Amino acid sequence: MAKDMEKFQRMVQKFLNEHGDEFDSPVEAVGFFTRMYNEEIKGGKNFVQSETKETRSMDKLEEAQSVNSLKRMKQLIEEAIGIWPENWDAHSMLIDYSPAADMSEIIEQYKFLEKRAHKDWHKNTERGGYLHLEERPYLRIKAKLGFLYMEAGMLDHALDHLLELYKIDESDALGTRYKIMSLYLHKFDWKQAWRFYSKVEGADEDDQLLILIIIMAVLTDHTDLAKNLLEKLIAVNADVEKLFLENMWPIEDFYDDELNLTESYQPYSYQSLLITLQDILYVIIENEYLFKWLKRETLKLLPNERKATFSHQPFSGYIDPFESNGEDIFFAMRKDASNPLRSLSYERAGIFYNNDLTTYEDFAELSEKEVLKLKGIGPVTIKELKASGVTFKK
Repeated sequence: MAKDMEKFQRMVQKFLNEHGDEFDSPVEAVGFFTRMYNEEIKGGKNFVQSETKETRSMDKLEEAQSVNSLKRMKQLIEEAIGIWPENWDAHSMLIDYSPAADMSEIIEQYKFLEKRAHKDWHKNTERGGYLHLEERPYLRIKAKLGFLYMEAGMLDHALDHLLELYKIDESDALGTRYKIMSLYLHKFDWKQAWRFYSKVEGADEDDQLLILIIIMAVLTDHTDLAKNLLEKLIAVNADVEKLFLENMWPIEDFYDDELNLTESYQPYSYQSLLITLQDILYVIIENEYLFKWLKRETLKLLPNERKATFSHQPFSGYIDPFESNGEDIFFAMRKDASNPLRSLSYERAGIFYNNDLTTYEDFAELSEKEVLKLKGIGPVTIKELKASGVTFKK
């Protein structure tokens, strides 16, 4: 989707270069171009505009992403590079799909590619960051190399590389700041972490940056500051409480593709916190002190009506749904065998509650295909429901 938008932007830029002086303003020219483009698309026609080597190369790369044959994909990528040798996205894709390449080989290939792309970026662009369309492929290459260093445990290399990228791209469109903070946390470097956090504009309203600096503060015994920051985090992302509903971190949710790799990513959500914490799982996952401190202090800051979700017991007796909210019912019945949703996270159980699917009989009236149409529900959830005894209509 992002690459399609960049292709469209390149087409707009080409139109402005060729016809911009025919309009009273660039805004008028862009509006005219957009209307023409949309009319052609609605009519099922190809938009008529003279091609460039860049757009032809991007078309080849787009075609490569849609084929099932690895051999054909590689052929199309190589054709894209042949048309436009500076198509760094194509070079990157070629590395990613190299057969049998191990981590060290991939890193070496990206190091070589980054040097080539850096030379072109330095020579032929304004070096202004991600807001400049022509610079994005190089910045993506540089980010990918930094993330690979991080994945390989080369923390100092990763930190130096990503700090350099953050300095180049002040907009930080690639989310480099979260990786940088995670690296400081891995190194337990409080001084540099706090200095970095203090310089990031809007950091006190960034839930992903806040959760990282809070954990860093707790682990380095800056607990008074951590309490103040936790209050700010709850103000911008109330879903933080969902991390502490049980007596341990929500390990299954950390590895749940439906929550972490979904295309419908929601900022300032439980999902955004899970994604952020994945980079520091090995630091936090077995730290009982950290978890209990965060749970205790989070509970203190919650309104009284929210605290109830932390103290429910297994279901016994009758709950009037008109007198209780969905959370009360779910947590009260969490361990009850009559609850088909008992193994699910609150996020996914809530989807079923909102769609009036709360009993085995409700699910028996639907096929798996019908359930999968619910936004946020995928094959993993279907397996969990079956493990809880749910059967679906054939």
